[in-house]
Amino acid sequence: MLKRKGFTLIEVLIVVIILGILATIAIPQFSQMVKRARLAEAWTNLAAIRTAQSVYHLENSAYAATVAALTDLVIQNNGTNFTYAIVAGAGATYNATATGVAATPYAGISAWMANDGTNGSTY
Repeated sequence: MLKRKGFTLIEVLIVVIILGILATIAIPQFSQMVKRARLAEAWTNLAAIRTAQSVYHLENSAYAATVAALTDLVIQNNGTNFTYAIVAGAGATYNATATGVAATPYAGISAWMANDGTNGSTY
């Protein structure tokens, strides 16, 4: 009796279907993890802006109206991945924002942090 070695077409088809189902589940999850990792850069820089704003407020009794006014501030990859801005609020408040640069993998990612401790993000 002749014995064949190998897989049948049905067995290969079942494995391909199972791999397709797993990929369908895993790829969106991986994509979200990558976006959250990119958002970490924005949070780090927004925290640096908050610290610089605190120093600026102690020296000037007011918050800076622009990022450029914060002379001691060092922002990683400034303008490469995110653009940063300060939006003055009513009274002695501000929101620092980070917006992903268009035509980069960071497009569509944004975060904001206010001096009262509130914050948020979209990705």
